[in-house]
Amino acid sequence: MENVFNVRYDAKLDKVEIPKEKYSNKILNLIQKNKFITLVFSSFIALSAINFYLIYSFMKILENI
Repeated sequence: MENVFNVRYDAKLDKVEIPKEKYSNKILNLIQKNKFITLVFSSFIALSAINFYLIYSFMKILENI
């Protein structure tokens, strides 16, 4: 029902066309619909990055001993 007002008429080609949805809009809609999965995924990425940094720092400390 939401696509009813999203129709354009092309006078050159003499036909009605529905514009394609942009790739970035698809990603934003996916994030908005699946907020919990997005939260879990972003938390996993952030905590993994912190974990790798802490391991790297610990290895540097061990090298100095």
